[in-house]
Amino acid sequence: RLLALGYNSPFIHMGQAHVYPNLECVNTKLRHVANIIADQGLPEAFAPMVFTFTGSGNVTQGARAIFDKLPHENITVDDLPRIFSDRFNEKYKTCLLALQVDAKDYLERIDGGEYDRSEYRSHPERYRSVFAQKIAPYTTMLINGIYWESKYPRLLTNSDLAAIQNQRELKNRMLAIADISCDIGGSIEFMSHASTIDSPFFYVDARDGLVEHKDIEKPGVQINSIDNLPTELPFEASKHFGDSLYPFAKALAIGDLDHPVLSQAIICQSGELEQQHQHLLKTMDEVQGIRVGSNSKNSVLLAGSGMVSQPLVEYLAKSKDTDITIGMDQQ
Repeated sequence: RLLALGYNSPFIHMGQAHVYPNLECVNTKLRHVANIIADQGLPEAFAPMVFTFTGSGNVTQGARAIFDKLPHENITVDDLPRIFSDRFNEKYKTCLLALQVDAKDYLERIDGGEYDRSEYRSHPERYRSVFAQKIAPYTTMLINGIYWESKYPRLLTNSDLAAIQNQRELKNRMLAIADISCDIGGSIEFMSHASTIDSPFFYVDARDGLVEHKDIEKPGVQINSIDNLPTELPFEASKHFGDSLYPFAKALAIGDLDHPVLSQAIICQSGELEQQHQHLLKTMDEVQGIRVGSNSKNSVLLAGSGMVSQPLVEYLAKSKDTDITIGMDQQ
């Protein structure tokens, strides 16, 4: 993106994750890019380069694990005005700035009171986001990893983006968004769809209406919203998921649904959504073709009654929810 804007940068040496055979190769390339940043510096027009991270879960922790391989300094929201008043400081040419924000940093009560986490969870309608006014004007790239539901205020709205992009002095701010949480039309209202590994970016220009395009040279914030990112590093992803699932494999195999981990993983049981997933009912009503399964029995037609069929019949007969029909040659 920086090259399309007319600026060379150390990031031109970094490819997408899927072009590397494994994570160690990614880390090797990151060390190489880190050395270039330290030796040659960053484009002065974009300094200081602030990478803002939202959320504190696995997706954000993973993003930080990659970013932290690069030369950086951790900052807070309160540091932003001071840093930009000294933005021509030489140290910002060889160092990225990492801003980790929490809900308390960008949410405020509509009536002007202080942020209270418990109250926000219970009454989110009492709060509004001031991310666009307080943090976005300083941000170069946003890495979004927050959990969001429709009852919560959005992190950024369409009108927020328009206000930012219509300020000429902010032309080098909010250049890119990596929406790892990938909630379509969610916390970032103008994130309209999931992108793909083959076509990872699209651009949104909100200066005069909401215009979406894929021309890297045209104005607009670059958005990466790939929803299957782990597949870019299949070996490490498979090993991680396998190692995480293995301790619960026995309980899963025998159907021990009272297991403390598996019980929390159940979304639907006996034709009903679990209590913690009742919020999905609204979405299911709005989208055709989605329904919760009924309590009706499964029907199995078994062709043949030879010796190989007996173990299968014995296994299926253990389930009270299965009707078995056996077809055989009467001759």
